[in-house]
Amino acid sequence: MEVFLDLDDLSLRPGESYHRTYCLEIEPIVQGGVNYEVLLRDGVFIEVQRVAGGFFVNLSAHARVYGPCTRCLEETVLDLEVEQQEFAPSAQGGWPESELSEFINGLIVDIAGLAREAVVLAVPSQVICSPSCRGLCPYCGQDLNRGQCTCQQEKIDERWGKLRELRLS
Repeated sequence: MEVFLDLDDLSLRPGESYHRTYCLEIEPIVQGGVNYEVLLRDGVFIEVQRVAGGFFVNLSAHARVYGPCTRCLEETVLDLEVEQQEFAPSAQGGWPESELSEFINGLIVDIAGLAREAVVLAVPSQVICSPSCRGLCPYCGQDLNRGQCTCQQEKIDERWGKLRELRLS
C-alpha cells in the first residue's frame, strides 16, 4: 500500500506544522530468511514542521511484530515504539545525495516506505521470546524451556576431538 504526501501542497510557512495520522499496512519484514508480520496499531502519526530551508518530517507509530523466536521457534510478539525523522530541503541543489532521504523525492514523502524503514530499524537483530529463553537442544531439538533433554550432552564434533588432548600450562 503506497501512501505519499506532497509537502508543497501543505503551503506551510516557516514555524507552521501539519499533523495527520495515516492508516497503513506494512508488508512482512524478512530477517534471516524468516517472515515477521507487522501490525501498526493506531496508524502512523506524521508531523511536518516548516523550517528555514525545508521541512522536518517526523514519523511515530506503535508496531506489533509477530514471528518465531530465533532460539526456541515459539511464536513471539514484540511491541515497538518506532520513530523516524527526515529532513526535506526545499532546494535540492548543494545537498550531497548521501544526505538526502531515499523516502523523499523532491518534496514528495513516501510515508509507507518511511514507516517500514522505521519498523525495520526498530526490530532487534535477534528476535527472542524472552532474555532467559534457553532455546533448543542442538542434538535432539528438545525445547529447553520446557525441560531438560535426555540426549547425550557431551557429543563433540570429531574434527575438534584433538583439542581435548590439548593441555596448556
